[in-house]
Amino acid sequence: MAELKQMIGKRAQLRNEKSRLASDGSDSYHVDMNTRIAELEGFALDTRDRLSRIEERLDACATKSDVKDLETTMHKELHSLTWKFIGIAVVLVSMVYFVATQVKA
Repeated sequence: MAELKQMIGKRAQLRNEKSRLASDGSDSYHVDMNTRIAELEGFALDTRDRLSRIEERLDACATKSDVKDLETTMHKELHSLTWKFIGIAVVLVSMVYFVATQVKA
C-alpha cells in the first residue's frame, strides 16, 4: 500500500515536471518517462509475485461448489442415519412388547 502511495506521489511530480518541460522544449521528459516505466515494470513484477502467493493460498480454500457438495452429502447421510435409528427403535419396542406379552410370571 505504501508503494502505491509512493507511486501516486511520483506520478503527481512527473505530471508537474511534464507541464514544466512542455514549456521548456527540452528532451529530459523522455529520460524521466523511461525511469518511470522502469519503476512501473518493477512494480508489476512485485505485484505478479504477490498474486501468485495469493493464488497458492486460495488453492487450499473451499469453493462455493465444494461447500454445496459437502452440504448435500451430509444431508443425505443424516437422513439415512435418522431412518436407521427409527428402524432400530421400532425393532427394540417390538421386542420389548413381545417379551412383555409372552412371558408369564
